[in-house]
Amino acid sequence: MYALADCNNFFVSCERVFNPALNGKAVVVLSNNDGCAISRSNEAKALGIPMGCPAFQIKNYTNPSGVVMLSARHVLYQDISNRIMRILGEVAIDLEVYSVDEAFFKLPYSDAAKNHELLAAVVKKIFKCVGVPVSIGFAPTRTLAKIASHVAKKDPSCVDRVQGLCEQPAIDAVLSQFPVDDIWGIGRRLNAKLRSSGIHYASEFVRLPRSYLQKIGNINLVRTQRELQGDDCVSINPVTIAHKSIMNSRTFGHVLSKKGEISDAVLTFAQSCATQLRRERQAALTVTVYLRGDRFRQDLPFYYNSCTVRMESHTSSTIEIAHHALMAFNSIFREGFFYRKAGVLVSDIKLAEDLQLNIFNAEKEARHSKLMTAVDAINNRYGKKQIMLAPTVTRGEWSPQQNHFNKQSKTLHIYSGMVPQHSAKQENKPKQMDVENDFFDDDIDTL
Repeated sequence: MYALADCNNFFVSCERVFNPALNGKAVVVLSNNDGCAISRSNEAKALGIPMGCPAFQIKNYTNPSGVVMLSARHVLYQDISNRIMRILGEVAIDLEVYSVDEAFFKLPYSDAAKNHELLAAVVKKIFKCVGVPVSIGFAPTRTLAKIASHVAKKDPSCVDRVQGLCEQPAIDAVLSQFPVDDIWGIGRRLNAKLRSSGIHYASEFVRLPRSYLQKIGNINLVRTQRELQGDDCVSINPVTIAHKSIMNSRTFGHVLSKKGEISDAVLTFAQSCATQLRRERQAALTVTVYLRGDRFRQDLPFYYNSCTVRMESHTSSTIEIAHHALMAFNSIFREGFFYRKAGVLVSDIKLAEDLQLNIFNAEKEARHSKLMTAVDAINNRYGKKQIMLAPTVTRGEWSPQQNHFNKQSKTLHIYSGMVPQHSAKQENKPKQMDVENDFFDDDIDTL
């Protein structure tokens, strides 16, 4: 028996934990640079605001003063997600974290009543200890469990926010009213094909011939049908595949032209790539840096370029990767242009255990390896930003535009290590960084 725990309006719920005054209000959490809606409260959904709605278009759906728009704090959301997953791990078997707000797991009982009682207690504990509402559905397969969690979230009769789909009559009743485009694994293209054939509900999809499904889709579509029929055949992480490349990039809050500001961003991205390489026990051979202007600004000259540098040998050293990233950056940076985005890509990746020793720089690699091990140990214990490259200690002008922080919650600012960033139109002078707040980034053990 599988269960799926799904946090309700997760980003909005996290914001409400620190600011209960947001309860009952239409709240929208915006993406990086305050671009579009990525999480909406039930009140915002009732106003007709769709997912992905650009922030400047929200006023077209309702009175702008009636909607609270907030900048995203992904550090906060990830930490709260970790707390929820730890609580689920107390009762779950083979917990599979599917996303920041979803997790599949197996249940200890075969009896539906016992499972329902257990999950209802888990929902209450998560809300009591963390403050985030969670809906859980359970069923014989993962796909049915995802549908059950959807019912638990939407159906007002599920007062304890737990729904089970274990008996065939109950499954048939739900599938007969469940839209085919909401089935896990069916995207926009497949949905268009199914609807053109008169298939609108999951119950109709279940009865389709498998030969037809293979014709319009692939084997995954057949597996989805089998899952809805009660045949467990989907695995979330069947094989752990090593990354062939790692990218870290950012769209700046506004266009930049100063070389020092952009180089600091490139070094930050290189540092993140190196950290992820070591976390996955891998090493890279090439480093690529790219710069891009703002193609939407007709009043500014557009410039785009990239450069790839090959290192002496495979490495995961922050020092080496940052050094070569800076070399690539210096070769493509051009004065007189305005830049809106930059990124660093490391590629030609191999597992560290498969690398051949380079006798010409073995001593250097050994020193860097010991240093990086010590740095990672300190950052893992005290927070990932405790030891950094000198130019990246504070967030510079390249930080994303985030003008919708909740100014009333200073606790939230300290928790996430982030302070409101003002756009260049509002303020042209350099930003004063809150070093104390930056210290607390990712370094909170208790709420």
